Amino acid sequence: MAILTDDNYVDKAEKVINSLIRKKNNPNVFILKTSKIRKLLGLTSTLYDESRVRDYNDLKDKILYLRVQYIYQAGLEISVKDLVIKGEIIDALNEIKDRESLQLFCRYMEALVAYFKFNEGKER
Repeated sequence: MAILTDDNYVDKAEKVINSLIRKKNNPNVFILKTSKIRKLLGLTSTLYDESRVRDYNDLKDKILYLRVQYIYQAGLEISVKDLVIKGEIIDALNEIKDRESLQLFCRYMEALVAYFKFNEGKER
């Protein structure tokens, strides 16, 4: 079964964000910083733009590199690792096989950021 589908990616993003680690002294605040999740989206957004004008086969190396970048960022900070694991981001990246699945992944990342911003500082 696919990690992401056109029917589930928005709901999945909402569930992932709601499950992220919060600060112990203030459970209404994520330990993940906006700048960290925006950086991940930035890595993805460029690829989305390129997928609209370039052939998928020309982007395969960039998709592999994106996976390396996500792993690296997850290794630097526990809050990013929490997002990457709970969001099944590496598995979703491994499922990219064509332009459509690449663009679906990019929309998923946008949904994660949208729910993060919406829920930032709010009670669960």
